[in-house]
Amino acid sequence: MKQNSISTDDVLVARQQDTEEADKFMASFRQVVERAVNLKPNEQSDVILKLKEELDQHYEQCCSLQGDMSKIKQALNTLLAAIMGAVRNGAGNDVTAQTKLDEEDQARTEHYRLHEIPFLADIMRNENSVPADELGLTLLTEPMNVVTEALDLFTPEQIGGLIADIHEKFTTLDDDAIKPYQDKVEAISSLLIQSADDTTSN
Repeated sequence: MKQNSISTDDVLVARQQDTEEADKFMASFRQVVERAVNLKPNEQSDVILKLKEELDQHYEQCCSLQGDMSKIKQALNTLLAAIMGAVRNGAGNDVTAQTKLDEEDQARTEHYRLHEIPFLADIMRNENSVPADELGLTLLTEPMNVVTEALDLFTPEQIGGLIADIHEKFTTLDDDAIKPYQDKVEAISSLLIQSADDTTSN
């Protein structure tokens, strides 16, 4: 498949953007850690919930940054566990509230698992996500298990657009360029169509 040429300047710009993004993240991370550490024992619930939300956001962003972020993730998980402990203490013996917190923990675990897959972390980002006009072809570079996971993140309209985009782009390529990807295009198209049908029928 024909690849767009990437200049040295493009690489340098990308590295600079990565560095700036990492620096911005670390500054924000230090601030949120400081606020978490300085929480009062009787802190208001809205302050605690707001901080929990920010910790979640930092974990998501951390997953899409370059380099080894394992220590940062560990720190965020530790802080989130402490925050969730405080929330649970506030819920006391309220069975309904504790059940909802259990469900939230399960949902967070699954959400974080998806963010550990680089491609999924990228497409779930609010900023600097995979461009819509590149998403179809980007799917072709991912293993099928990742493609399957990604389908749950798309609306039926987006899935329809992906199907059209993949086939449209492949009509512009010659046979030699298409051949290595033909089976995967058909497999991904089948998955997309099935996913769209399942969503529509539910």
